[in-house]
Amino acid sequence: MASSKAMINSTLVLRLLTLLLLGASIVVLVTDKVTYSDGTKTTFKDAIAYRYVIATGIAGFVYTLFQIPFAIYHASTGKRLIRNNFLLEFDFYGDKIISLLLGTGVGAGFAVTFELKKQIPDFLTLLTLLGAQGMDEVKSKLDKFFDRANIAIGILFLAFLCMVILSILSSINKAHNSRGLFG
Repeated sequence: MASSKAMINSTLVLRLLTLLLLGASIVVLVTDKVTYSDGTKTTFKDAIAYRYVIATGIAGFVYTLFQIPFAIYHASTGKRLIRNNFLLEFDFYGDKIISLLLGTGVGAGFAVTFELKKQIPDFLTLLTLLGAQGMDEVKSKLDKFFDRANIAIGILFLAFLCMVILSILSSINKAHNSRGLFG
């Protein structure tokens, strides 16, 4: 019974941690913007992949927020709120789907940041050769923008890892419950 209680408590802690990490990732990426001397701005909306990263973070946040009350009830009573195995199935499939979705968001975010950080300096050098002014400022600000985006995506990666662990725990819980070991 102790391992059952430990698994239930671990699930609650991981769900809370996932929620916090997803919230932090979303906030960091949404607030990531730079303003240039001419008044133009660059935000996460300027890269479709960053919009996708935000969308995956929001989907994970909503799913996890939905799961928290059930996890709290399960941890405090030792029983499931809905006892016909619906929540076991929902946890099992939901955790897997959300973890895969978060993984794609992490991959897209890191990939676009890597590619843009690699390509933009060459483009700015070309613009400088063509006579454009202020490209050093643009490069400096874009470097900060991409570094902050990487921080947001790194936080999303930590949430993804928590969700993967939750997916493993829900698989174990489902397997054990089918044999009548956990509730």
